[in-house]
Amino acid sequence: MAYYHILRQRRMDLNLTIEYVSSQTRLAPQYIQAIEEHNLDVFSDDFSFVRYFVHAYCDAIGVNWSVISQEVDADINDYARKRSMALSQAQRKIVQQMPNRSSVSKRKHPSHSRFQKRVSAISRNLQFRNRKNLQKILLAGVALIVLAAGVSFWLDARSASQQAQQESQRQEELRQKEEETDRLAKQRQQERENQSLKFKVMDASTNVFQLSNVLETTKSFTVKIELPQESTVVIYKDDVPMDEDNVDTVYTDTFEQEIEVSEACRISIEIGNYVAEGTTITIADQTVTFDPTYWAKGMPATLYVDVVSNETATSQENQSTEETNYELTE
Repeated sequence: MAYYHILRQRRMDLNLTIEYVSSQTRLAPQYIQAIEEHNLDVFSDDFSFVRYFVHAYCDAIGVNWSVISQEVDADINDYARKRSMALSQAQRKIVQQMPNRSSVSKRKHPSHSRFQKRVSAISRNLQFRNRKNLQKILLAGVALIVLAAGVSFWLDARSASQQAQQESQRQEELRQKEEETDRLAKQRQQERENQSLKFKVMDASTNVFQLSNVLETTKSFTVKIELPQESTVVIYKDDVPMDEDNVDTVYTDTFEQEIEVSEACRISIEIGNYVAEGTTITIADQTVTFDPTYWAKGMPATLYVDVVSNETATSQENQSTEETNYELTE
């Protein structure tokens, strides 16, 4: 599938409008539509911007730019080559259709009479007498030709300087646009990271974990447990069962529950019949491992998840860093 089909299909799968993508990429809607329809004529003769536009489009809708970059470059070069060939063929056709003025019929001069020959001789004598004046005129003509050549050379040099300056400005504009594209890509990546849930291990030996950014974004997360044999699974919020009707329910194969939170709390996950081999525990899309250090066989296995705000998580990280620095100083 061509890259422009991939971009259009990805946008439609995400239910995004061209106007929305335009607001995210700061590209004009007609440029986005032209990319999807492979109508590169919209960009006139300057195809150098197309690559950066496609790159920004990929970042906005989550398409891996590195996978399609070579195809995009090859397509742009091929499109420019075909356009150049078409223009050259059109120019040759126009030249071929122009009338041929090279053939000029020669007039046959009639034979000269004696009188006419006499007139010609007098004319030649006059020309001989005025040869010095003719030399002066020729010298003046040569001087004018030299002067015209000098002016032409100066104009060509000035034109070359202006073209070099314009090319330098164009390269600077391209560099700035590429920097802006990279900046926007990093900004969108940072926004996605800020919206993602942050899960980390606080104390592995006691199976204590921390989940942050859930209160600021989704307000919920999912707990999923693959069970190798039948077992009860009870989830507590601050030591209170979240589903009292299913405290004694026995689950087979898979247990899954979405947990909604609106404030900081501790979530306890209790597996009644825990078997280490074959049990897979996933919390907020993160696979965790139960540490049996303080667990006795035949007893329920419990994991603890502290749901905190971003501010609390950041404060704890800073405190941990300060303690580490203090220990290193000592």
